This record gives sequence, C-alpha cells and structure tokens, in this order.
Amino acid sequence: MRHKRLALCFWGVMTSLSAYGDIPKPNSAPNQTIFLDQQWTDSERQRFYYTPQGSYLIPYSWYLALESGDNHRPFNDKSNIRLFGYLVDDYFSSENPDKLPIGFAKEPVEHGETWLGYTCAACHTNNINYEGQTIRIEGGPTLADFTAFLDGLNAALDSTLQNERQFDRFARAVLGKDADPVKRSTLWAQVADHSNWLKGFAGRSRPTHAFGAGRVDAFGIIMNEVFGTDLGQPKNILKPNAPVSYPFLWGTPRHDFVQWTGSASNPFGRNVGEVLGAFGHVNLNITDRDFGSTTARARELFDLERLVAKLDKPSWPEELLGPIDQASAFRGQILYTQSRNGEKSCADCHSLQDSTGQYPSTLPKENFFGVTFVKTHMTPLNDIGTDPLTAKKFALRKVDPGVLTQLVPTPFINASGEVEAPVMLSILVRIAVQDSIEQAQQPFNVMESAELIGYRLKADGQSYLPPNLLAYRARPLDGIWATAPYLHNGSVPNLYELLLPPTERSKVFYVGNREFNPETVGFKSGRSKIGFRFDTRRPGNRNSGHTYGTELNEFDRLDLLEFLKTL
Repeated sequence: MRHKRLALCFWGVMTSLSAYGDIPKPNSAPNQTIFLDQQWTDSERQRFYYTPQGSYLIPYSWYLALESGDNHRPFNDKSNIRLFGYLVDDYFSSENPDKLPIGFAKEPVEHGETWLGYTCAACHTNNINYEGQTIRIEGGPTLADFTAFLDGLNAALDSTLQNERQFDRFARAVLGKDADPVKRSTLWAQVADHSNWLKGFAGRSRPTHAFGAGRVDAFGIIMNEVFGTDLGQPKNILKPNAPVSYPFLWGTPRHDFVQWTGSASNPFGRNVGEVLGAFGHVNLNITDRDFGSTTARARELFDLERLVAKLDKPSWPEELLGPIDQASAFRGQILYTQSRNGEKSCADCHSLQDSTGQYPSTLPKENFFGVTFVKTHMTPLNDIGTDPLTAKKFALRKVDPGVLTQLVPTPFINASGEVEAPVMLSILVRIAVQDSIEQAQQPFNVMESAELIGYRLKADGQSYLPPNLLAYRARPLDGIWATAPYLHNGSVPNLYELLLPPTERSKVFYVGNREFNPETVGFKSGRSKIGFRFDTRRPGNRNSGHTYGTELNEFDRLDLLEFLKTL
C-alpha cells in the first residue's frame, strides 16, 4: 500500500512545512498599468497569473455563468471582482481568454468538468495607485478580501438556486438552450450540493473578527482542511483567528526559512500545503487504495517556483513617486547600521547586501549540494513584543491524528493521544508531496528533483528544521516600500508609523485603498467607504512591539525612512 512507502526520502522533502519584460513608459492615461522592472517578461507574468496548481473551487462553466447575488451582472464582471479587492487586467491574453481575475486559473478536467481555482498570483500580486497612475507590484501582498469573496460567491449560488429566471439563464449558459428537463434538474441538484460544500468551507474559514482586506489566517485554514476535512476529524477544526498579511515573494527562494514564523524551508512542501488550504485536496482515508492521492500539481508548482526564483524586488520608481533625497538616505543608512542604547541595529536582523551584492549566508559545506541560503533572523516573541497569536496558534495547537496514529512516531504522541500540529502537518503534507511527485505528468529527473525541494538537504542527508516556532522571522527588507501594511498581522499602515513608539501608532485605520502616500510610505488609510476598518484592539490585531528605532527624533526618523525607499 502507498502508506508503507512514506518512509522513503525523495531528496529530503521538507515536512514542516531571462529576459527583462517590456516596461511601459510612464504616462498620464488613467488605468494604464505600469510594470516595473522585476525581471519578468510579459509571457512569464501571464504564466504566473494563470498557471493552475490543483485548486478546485467551482466548475469553470458555472463560474462564467453565475450572476452576482445582488444584481444580474455576471459574477466575473470586473466591477464586481474589484469589490473584493482582486485585480483584473483589461487587456486580452491568450492565457486568459475569459478575463478571469489575476490569480484565478482554469484547472484541468476533474469528474468530467474543467474547474476554476486559485493560484499564487491571487494572493501575491498588487497594484499601487498614485496621481492617476497604476503601478503593478509582482509578488507583492494582495489587498483582496478572501472572506468577502467567498460570501459573494455563496450569495451568487444561493440566488441562482432560489430565482427561477436566474437559474434558467444559468442553465442555458451551462447546458445550452435546448437542454432537457432531466439535465436541468440534475444541474440544480449539483449546484445545491456544491453550494452546501462551499458554505461549509466558508464556515470553517470564518474568523470571529473579520480578517478584512489583505489578510488571512492561512495556516488556520490549511490545518482545518487537512486535520478536519481531509482527515475526517471535525473536532480538529478551530476558528482561524490568527490573521497575517500575505507575505511578499521576491527573494524567498533564496532564504533559509520562510513563512512569518520561519516554519518552512523546502519550497515544494510549503507550496503543496498552500494548495491544500486553497481548495485542493488529499485523500487521507488509509483504507482506500487511493490513499495519499492529491490534486496538487507538482510540475506546475515547480514551474511557478522557478518564476518566483527569477523575480526581482521592485525598485522605487522616482519618475513616478518622486526622487529619493540621496543625502537624507545616506544619513539613514548610517542609522540603519548603528546600534543604539545597547540594542541591535536594524541591519543585525534585516541584513543588507555587502559590496559584492551578497547577503549574509549559510556555509556551502553545511548543504548536501554545496548551496548557500540567505540567513534570516528569528526573533523570540518576548523580544519582538508584537502580537503573539499567530505563532502560538501554530506552534501550540494539538490535533487528534485519528486513524493515522500509526504513521506518527511514538515520541510525538502525548498521553491524550494528541500530536503537535506542526508535526502532524509535516506528516500529512509529506503524503501529498509524495503522491504529487509520483503523478507528475513529466517525471522529474535527478537535477530537477534537487531543485524541486530548493536544495534543502543538509550535508548529513537530513532536512532543515525550523529553529524556533515561537518567534517571528526577520528577512532582508529589499522592496519593503511596496509591501504595506506592516508587521506580520498588517497592524501598522505605513513605514513612518512603524518608526513611531507603539503608543503613537494608529489604533484604528482603514485598509483596502490602493492610493499610495510616498511621504509616509504606505497606502492612504483614512475613513473610506471601500475600506475595511482595522481595529488594533481586537485579538490578533495588536500593533505593539517592534520598538527598534522608535526612539529616533523626527529628523533621524525621516532619514531612516528615506533610506528604506532605496532598498
């Protein structure tokens, strides 16, 4: 049986989880998207947006036929999609003939249907607006509202089922105008069944307090789906109440550990876990001959990771956002590298490149392939002082392994028969990882297999293990200007406020406006009809901590801010 092969190591799969593109010249035409030089061609950009990864949200023909729940416009209408914060490109693309939102892909046939699903770009692409210009940030954190989108999709399905005329239009679009009553009745039952499933997913993924724009409790949702739904243990499902901002992607393939808690090193294990939380599946019925089968698509995930590895940071576009004061930035660089009051300097945690363009890195001799990785810094919760909920909810969660207890090494099971969530997630993701690799339509050769896991194999043949899960990761700040809001939970609206003492930071602000403020380096956050009201006093939303540099006077603060624009 498949589970008897789980001990096999596929290049030490981690189990905790070209050319420049055409750059449009700046212009004053509204809604003209400007692409910065981030090392992607237009073709590569489109592949990142629309390559399927194994996410099965809704049958494709249904999605195109759906009407919004509150009007009769197509659900996929760009004005409707923009209400949820997702991006829509106005120009035609052969990779996207039906003008799907960026990051939504047409999945291959499953049970006789092509499907619509999420892909990386939905959560890791953003626009910045400034003085009538729209600037695309590839790999940047989205400002989309995941929960609102699910609610909108469920409302559209409900309206379709409840409104006879609307269902008639839907059925004619899906089945053709001459479909017989039996087919229409079958379709209605199928839509009702899928609607119930999607409402279940939305219910399991709904927090006590709304995430809002630009945030999600990704690990909470992934663990609910894997531990609760796929494993068949409803008692393992918990409210996903530890939201984080979507991280930015450039540079991550070269880092030793990723995720806000530094919980993952192997990129393929990380990406398969992401698919399982974004409408992908893994069969965890150990008595089933298809045990371990997953929808995660190894070859496509491999290609997407290659694109991310090529992605460069966005550099501050002076011709669009205004020039950088170089004298001020020089003074800011000195401040960035200086220790003050016995504390570490900014550069001690958020390292800078040396004169050769290299970041502090691991040693080649430590790696089986002789590969080095950029060192990131794990700051313990007590030291950083920011909201601890995300780290604690992941590191301290316990789950019932159910019928898969036999796959858990005895030392990891407590007296109550429970397993720490990171350990169990490692085991279950490994099952999906192995199946995904085995089912790849084009088998991986030896060199690709090493690249697939990001060369994450230590010299002694062991996997890289997270150094400290009760901590938050500090990485180099390249491109940090384009990644607002700040801190892991998005609780600080701009870089200027991050350099203020926590008591002077906004207690309430609004998220969702893409209008950029180059003075504070962040999005405008005043009261807005389209904005989500972010209250830092709610659980998981604290904006305290990260006090490094907050004792600076106003002149020094502005110099440091100017330097951050150069990264």
